[in-house]
Amino acid sequence: MVMQKGWRLGLAILCTSVLIGCGFHAQGEVPLAPPLKKLYIQTDDPYGTLCRDLQQNMKLSHVELVDRPDAADTILAITHDDATQTLLSVSGTQQTRQYNLVVTVTFNVSDNKGNTLIGDQSLQETRAITVQSNQILGSSNEASLYYQQMRHILATAIMNRLSSTDVTTTINDAFAVKPPLPKKKKKHEA
Repeated sequence: MVMQKGWRLGLAILCTSVLIGCGFHAQGEVPLAPPLKKLYIQTDDPYGTLCRDLQQNMKLSHVELVDRPDAADTILAITHDDATQTLLSVSGTQQTRQYNLVVTVTFNVSDNKGNTLIGDQSLQETRAITVQSNQILGSSNEASLYYQQMRHILATAIMNRLSSTDVTTTINDAFAVKPPLPKKKKKHEA
C-alpha cells in the first residue's frame, strides 16, 4: 500500500515537472478592457492550438466568446499564423543538424462595424532543435510539440498585449460615449 502511494506521488511529481519544463504555466484571469469581454475570434484555423489556447485564456478572463462577429463588441482577428524552420548548422560528420523553429503570429482588434481599434501586432517565438540523422522521424514529432508549445506561449503573449495599458486605454477610448458638442449661440441670442 505504501509502495503504491509512493508510486502515485512520484508520477504526479514527474508530470508536474514535465509540464513546467515544457513551458506550461497556469495563466489565470487577465484584466481586459470591458469592450473585450464580448469577443469574436476570427481565424483561418479555429481548431488549432493557438485558437484553442486563446479561447481557454479568454474564458479564464470571463470573456464571452460569441460565434458571429455581429454578436460581438470586438473582434480579435488572427491575420497571420506561420511556422517556419531554417537550417542553422550541420556537424562536420553530417550526423547532426540544428534547426531554428519560428512561429510568427499577427493579430488586430476591431469593433463589430469593422473599425480598426488596434492595428496589426506581430509576435514571434523561436526555438532551436538539434536533430541526429538516425532520429529523423522522432525529430518531426519533437518539432510538432515545439510548435504547439510556442503557440501556447504566443496565446499568452496575445492576452498580455491585450491587457496592456496602451491597448486598454485605446479600446476604452474608442467605446467611450462622446459628449455632444455645445450648441453655438445665435448672434441675436447673445
